[in-house]
Amino acid sequence: MLKKMRFYIIPCIYIIVTILIQFKSIHAEDAEIPWKMFRRDLRHTGQSPFIGAQNNDLKWSFKIDTRITSSPAVGCDGAVYFGSVDGRLYALNQDGAQKWALQVGDEITASPAIGSNGIIYVGSRDKKMYAISPEGKVEWTYNTEGIIISSAAVTGDSLYFGSDDNILYALSLDGKLKWKFIAPSHLKASPSLWDDGSVCIFGERGTLHAISTDGAEKWAKKVGTGVYSSFSSPSIGKDGVVYVGTDNGRMVAINPDGQIRWYVNTGKAVHSSPAIGNDGSIVFGSYNGFVYAIHADCKLKWSFKTGGWIESSPAIDAEGTVYIGSSDGKLYAINSAGNLKWSFQTKDVIESSPAIGPKGTIYIGSNDNYLYAIGGEGTNASAPLFDK
Repeated sequence: MLKKMRFYIIPCIYIIVTILIQFKSIHAEDAEIPWKMFRRDLRHTGQSPFIGAQNNDLKWSFKIDTRITSSPAVGCDGAVYFGSVDGRLYALNQDGAQKWALQVGDEITASPAIGSNGIIYVGSRDKKMYAISPEGKVEWTYNTEGIIISSAAVTGDSLYFGSDDNILYALSLDGKLKWKFIAPSHLKASPSLWDDGSVCIFGERGTLHAISTDGAEKWAKKVGTGVYSSFSSPSIGKDGVVYVGTDNGRMVAINPDGQIRWYVNTGKAVHSSPAIGNDGSIVFGSYNGFVYAIHADCKLKWSFKTGGWIESSPAIDAEGTVYIGSSDGKLYAINSAGNLKWSFQTKDVIESSPAIGPKGTIYIGSNDNYLYAIGGEGTNASAPLFDK
């Protein structure tokens, strides 16, 4: 399988985006929240400042009546938020006890995002974006003309998400429309942001769009045959290079000016959103069952074979350990050299993507109707612990 994997590098000159030092990075505000949104931060790197679970000990599990494909978010107090196909947003205490559950009008397969004010933002297939207080009260809703599978990205003053009505929405945090961008296809993927506030989103027909801070399109680039649901979302490196997976089996690197830098062909669909390690390596899963780590220059770092296809998107801890789920029902912990550290077996397919919480606890949902909290009591490499 690995011998058939082909690497392609397209030579080109690209511009590294520079940010004037007098402007504060939009990402600084994310540091205080353990897992703020889908892929943790605005660039969707999937990186955590915590050292993750060192073993597969079950800390607790929480059962609902339906499968869990939404990925959890983790607040400053250790509270865990996740949606479900039963149409509820759940809030759990860090010990696994339920705080509250809010029923909305249809399935929640998008992942929630937490604002710096503690408000939780999540979209639903009922065509509404919800703003929900930490106590479970609906603060406001915003109606669209299409179902919302796209997981929102939230900054200190704005909320961004896509919809099946082909529109990328930018809202103020009180639910007012700031601007909207109309794309030629459904927008199911989650938007990510460059350091200058520009928005990157991937359309269902395989076109990547770069949108300026006022909603104007900067460029559009066809990079694949399409994306699947909310899983295949772009991630952005420190140098502004965008990485995204496609239905035709590629992981594509796109320069900040919209030109393709390179692509990797796995032979099967890539529905996993890539994570970006501290060393710049790009980590993702494929429907061929492999997890890949690729250096930023397109050289293979390592590959790891799971027992099933992969839709789950990886999380990376402060030591470079990768956590990812597979259709074989296992959550895998793979060390920075590509070797198995441990695995945890659930009773059904894992489509949900893991989140790393305070003290390294790994949170992940499964199609067996459980949300799991694995391990914990790890150390934190760069930020204060939030657990008491």
